[in-house]
Amino acid sequence: MSDPIPRLNARATVSRLFALLGFGAVLAALASGTAADPPGAVPKETLVDGKPLFADWPKDQKPDAALVLTGQTFGYLQPCGCSRPQTGGLERRAYFIDQLKKKGWPVAGVDLGDLYPEKVAVREQGTLKYVAAMNALREMGYIAVGVGETELKGGLDELLGNYIVQKEQPPFTLAGNIVGPGVDATGKPVLFPREQRFRPGAGKRPIVELTEVADVGGVPVGVAGVVGNPLAVLAREKKFDTSIDFAKPQDALVAARDALAKHPKKPRLNVLIYQGSMADAQNVAKNFPEFNVILCQASDALPPLKPNYVNTTAGTTAIVEVGHKGQHVGVVGAFKKPGGGFELRYQLVPLGEEFNQPGTDAEALQKNKALQSLQWYAERVKKDIVLGKDYPRTLHAAQIHAAELKPKGVSLRYVGAEACKACHQAEYKKWADVDPDEKSLAHSHAMKSLEKYAHRPNLRQFDGECVKCHTVGFNHSTGYEDEKKTPQLKNVGCENCHGPGSGHVADPKNKQLTELLSQWKQGLAPAPGQNAIRLPDKAFMEKMAKLGPEERGKMAQPPATQLLINRVSAMCMECHDHDADPHFDIYKNWAKIGHSGLAPPGGWPAVAPKP
Repeated sequence: MSDPIPRLNARATVSRLFALLGFGAVLAALASGTAADPPGAVPKETLVDGKPLFADWPKDQKPDAALVLTGQTFGYLQPCGCSRPQTGGLERRAYFIDQLKKKGWPVAGVDLGDLYPEKVAVREQGTLKYVAAMNALREMGYIAVGVGETELKGGLDELLGNYIVQKEQPPFTLAGNIVGPGVDATGKPVLFPREQRFRPGAGKRPIVELTEVADVGGVPVGVAGVVGNPLAVLAREKKFDTSIDFAKPQDALVAARDALAKHPKKPRLNVLIYQGSMADAQNVAKNFPEFNVILCQASDALPPLKPNYVNTTAGTTAIVEVGHKGQHVGVVGAFKKPGGGFELRYQLVPLGEEFNQPGTDAEALQKNKALQSLQWYAERVKKDIVLGKDYPRTLHAAQIHAAELKPKGVSLRYVGAEACKACHQAEYKKWADVDPDEKSLAHSHAMKSLEKYAHRPNLRQFDGECVKCHTVGFNHSTGYEDEKKTPQLKNVGCENCHGPGSGHVADPKNKQLTELLSQWKQGLAPAPGQNAIRLPDKAFMEKMAKLGPEERGKMAQPPATQLLINRVSAMCMECHDHDADPHFDIYKNWAKIGHSGLAPPGGWPAVAPKP
C-alpha cells in the first residue's frame, strides 16, 4: 500500500548536488561530506519541493519563537563521507541554527530522543556518542530531549550519569511516565515514582523530568515528555532494563498538562515530546488540545514535507515527524496573532553540504561548538577503545568451513594482498596496486584516506566503525589489529572479498581451499549449457551500467548468474551501504575493479612463489 503522506524526494531536494565520484575517488571524498567548500565557493540556495527555505513564511515579520525539532538520530553524529552528497550531521545542524540566530530569530531546540545508536559494537563507544550528542545539543540551545528505545537498550542510568555527572544542565531529559519497579518494606511489589527513582540527591532536581519551561525570545515555551504505550510494553516484554517501568501515558499527559498550566512562567506555546506513532499522537492531540506541537516517532527515514494538522477544541495542533539519522530538521515558527495565540508555520530542512561550517578546519573547529564535541568524541575513542582488543571479532565463513575439511584442523588466517601478487599479478595490478601515486585513493590506499583526508573530526583511523571498511578482515579472527601488529592488512585488499587466504597460499592446488575463496558461489549450480558460474563479461556490465532499473529488468540472465551478481553486490554493500555510499551500483563500478578470477598462466604452482 502506498504512503499517502507526501515525503521528501531524497534525490531532488537540495539544489546543490555534486557529481557522483568514481569508485576510487569515492575514498578521496572521504571523510566528510563534511569537507569545507573550496576557497571562493558560493553556497547555493537549498530548495525543498522546488521552493527556497521559508518561502511561505511572512516576509516582513520574524517569528516570535522558532523551534528546531529533531529526533531518532541513532548515533549518526556526522555523515560517513565516503561519497557525496550526503545529508545530516551535527556540524551542519549547529551552523544552520547559528544562521537562524544571525537573522535575529529567537531559536531553541527540542529532540524526540533515540540519540543512542541502534547498534553498537562497543558499548562504551555508544555512550561516548550519546554524551557528544548531548553536549552538542546543549551548545545549540536545546531545551529538552526525550527517551527512546535506543536509550532504554543502552542503559538509561549509565547514559544520563555520564552526561549529568558533568553538571546539571540542559537539554533536560523528559519522560514523565517512567517509574522504578521495586518492593516495599513488606515485600509487596510497588512502583517508585519518577521523582524518587531518578533523584540524584537531596536538593537536586530529578534527572528525568515531566516538563521543562524555557524563555524563547520572550515567549515562555513549555515542553513535556511522555513515552507511548507501545514502547513501554516493548521495553517491558523485551526486558530492556528491568529497573525501569512505565506508568500509563494518559496519567502522565494529564499531569503534564496540569503542571504546565500551573507553572509560574505561564507557557504560551506547549510542545509534547511523544515517543509514539503518528496515529497515537493524533489521539493525544484530540484529547489534549493544550499541546500546540507534538513531536512523534517517524514512520519512515524520509520525513513528510508538512506536519499532520489536527483540529482541536483549542485550535490546531501540528504533529511533526523529522525522519531518521539526523538528516533533516523541522522548524516551527510561532507568529503572534492580533487576537492572541500563535499562527504556526513549518519548514522541513535537509542538511546538505551548504550548511558545512565555512572556513578551514581550524577555523570551523573554533566557531562550531558541535564540531568541538565531535572532536572530543574522536579523541576519547582513540584514548579509551583499542582497535585490536575491544572490538568484537567473529570467524569468517571460510574459517568455519575450513575447520570441517579433511584432514580436519585446517586453520585459515589473513595474509595480505602481497601474498597473492606472485601468482595473480594481473589481478593484483587491477585491484590492489591501482594508482600508486594515490591520486584516486583507491582500495589499496584506503587507510590513508582516514589518516590524511578524514576531518571534522579527524583521528578516524583509530575508530573501528571506520577502520572496519578500510582494512582487511577487521571484523574477523586474525584480521587487522593495528599498523604495528598487522601492517600487511592495512588498506583494502584481495581478502576483503575472498576471505582469509593462508590455505590457498600454502596449497594452491587444493581445490577445496580454492573454492573457499569464492564464498558467494556456494550453493549455486550452473545453468544448462553453462560451464561455470561467473559474472558477466565487461561489455555486459558496462551496458547494464547505462540502463535504468526498468531496462535492466528486461535483460535476460540465467537465474544463477543474476543471483551471483546480487550476492557480489551485497558483499560490496557491507561497506558501500546506503549510509557510506548511497550511490553505489555494482554495474557502474565493476569495470574499475573486475578481474578474471582464473588460474595464473601455466596453472597453479605446487608451492606458491614468495611475493
